[in-house]
Amino acid sequence: MTYENALEVLKKYGQEHVLAYYDELNDEEKQSLISQIEEIDFSIFDVLKEKESDGKEGMITPTEVLTLDTIKEYEFAYKVLGETAIQKGQLALVMLAGGQGTRLGFDGPKGTYNIGLTRDLYIFECQVKTILTVVRTLGRWIHLYIMTSDKNYEATTSFFAEHKNFGYKEEYLHFFKQEMAAATDYDGKIYLEEKGRMATSPNGNGGWYISLKKAGLTQVLENNGIEWLNV
Repeated sequence: MTYENALEVLKKYGQEHVLAYYDELNDEEKQSLISQIEEIDFSIFDVLKEKESDGKEGMITPTEVLTLDTIKEYEFAYKVLGETAIQKGQLALVMLAGGQGTRLGFDGPKGTYNIGLTRDLYIFECQVKTILTVVRTLGRWIHLYIMTSDKNYEATTSFFAEHKNFGYKEEYLHFFKQEMAAATDYDGKIYLEEKGRMATSPNGNGGWYISLKKAGLTQVLENNGIEWLNV
């Protein structure tokens, strides 16, 4: 993306102020800002405009749920359905791993936190070993998608590589980054974190599918006939 392209996009959404300090930046900072503009999904502003114009308020109603009693009653049937889907290769797993271990008093991806008392035991390891139990029981590998944040992608992928993926087959392991959304004021104007950087935040757990799609990983789903995603 060039400066002219970036300006065109910003003008379309009334966000030209993002480039207000462009001339004060060095070449590296300029390129970084242009790259950030290219990565932001501005279409969300179109969605917000539509919501403002339709003037309709939705009704919040309870969603249909399965009670524990019902699950217990049909437990065997559900188990057969699930195992059949796995054995046919129709199921994939998505792990939302963008969080940091801040609340654990740990500076790193939450999944790399060591919870072992008498030996090393990491949160990611526990999750992978649980999945491996199913893989070994049913004799079928399951595609596992792991969504990281932009900040912990390198740390997460390096951690898995260092630990040889905890025994998980590499061709069934897919990492992707969560999309970032621009942070705005109440008038919808994007905040600047600094002169050459927009303020952004992860687009929320609900953004996992669009993030997976933009990473080009839906092709893996289609190529393998995957119909179900357990998140």
